[in-house]
Amino acid sequence: MQPFITYFGRFNDFRGNIGGLPPWARFIVSIVAIPGLILLGLSIFALIVSLLALLLLTVPVYSLLRSVTSPRVSSPGVRRVEATIIE
Repeated sequence: MQPFITYFGRFNDFRGNIGGLPPWARFIVSIVAIPGLILLGLSIFALIVSLLALLLLTVPVYSLLRSVTSPRVSSPGVRRVEATIIE
């Protein structure tokens, strides 16, 4: 728990230091942070694409194996019932 409190304190100090800068300096810091934000977005996009590729490859194989290995048992107690609704 102590490392979390330490990192949280450092984050609050950093946020306070950024908030204390003049507007032109905050603008420069935000311009410098743009490549990192772009890389973060691209890595999240790559994670989503890799999960979709995993599903695209495994779902058809799972469906095939499920149909091959599942027993075909018909329930003897099930029967079709026809009904007419009269208003």
